Amino acid sequence: MAELIKMLSLGAGVQSTALLLLSVEGILPKLDYAVFADTGWEPQEVYDHLDWLQGVAEKAGITVARVSHGNLRENSISELKNPKTQFMSVPVFLKSEEGAKISMGRRQCTREYKVAPIETYLRQKVLGLKPRQRAPKEAKIEQWIGISADEAQRAKDSRVPWKVHVFPFLGFPSNYLDKPWKRADCIRYLQANHGDRAVPRSACIGCPFHSNAEWRSIKADPVQWADALEFDRAIRNPGRGPSGQQFLHRDCVPLDEVDLRTDAELGQLDLWGNECEGMCGL
Repeated sequence: MAELIKMLSLGAGVQSTALLLLSVEGILPKLDYAVFADTGWEPQEVYDHLDWLQGVAEKAGITVARVSHGNLRENSISELKNPKTQFMSVPVFLKSEEGAKISMGRRQCTREYKVAPIETYLRQKVLGLKPRQRAPKEAKIEQWIGISADEAQRAKDSRVPWKVHVFPFLGFPSNYLDKPWKRADCIRYLQANHGDRAVPRSACIGCPFHSNAEWRSIKADPVQWADALEFDRAIRNPGRGPSGQQFLHRDCVPLDEVDLRTDAELGQLDLWGNECEGMCGL
């Protein structure tokens, strides 16, 4: 049986960065490809980090490809203006006219802007298939995904028979590492071996799944914050679908009115450092 082509789904965040560098350094088997699906709405530091990763990888003989389904932000605005569109790709929060939080929209962005463009690249550029040409019924590609042991519930099997999902940090299905790695292990590895590099979190600027800490980080950058505020205002009254208003933040209030203060700033004391003997939570 021929050896499977090895490719990495490269998000340019902590876990996928660690996987790529572990392959470059020979700790993990050599990858053939690393593919980054660009939504067009990542922070600039992600693109800067990706440029660096591409240079390092290609010196090691690993092809780094960038694929895209278009600009998620611009396409979402167009979807809002189209009365025939049922849902935006971005899963925003919805509040009824009476003020009750109803639900969160369907999350279509990952499938449309991450999964599908990568699969198209693999079919056409790696396997050499023409559009709509039947794919092999047996696995040809080993697709690495950087899910760490502390989020193992996110691991899913491939939906198509021509590729198999591999999770090196979980030891599944191949034990490439001597033990499962958590996100903290990835961070320790990066700090020990690439401490001069700051690895950003890979996520769209206006992602509704941001925590308050992540929104604070975005707010610290005037350009990103202005971008998020503009998008949040644009989605307020969709003019179609269920009545009500749409918001980026889970509190269902305009983003510039959300209380993003930390617990300490809200007056909640952190007594952990005073009372703990330093042994808990290890």
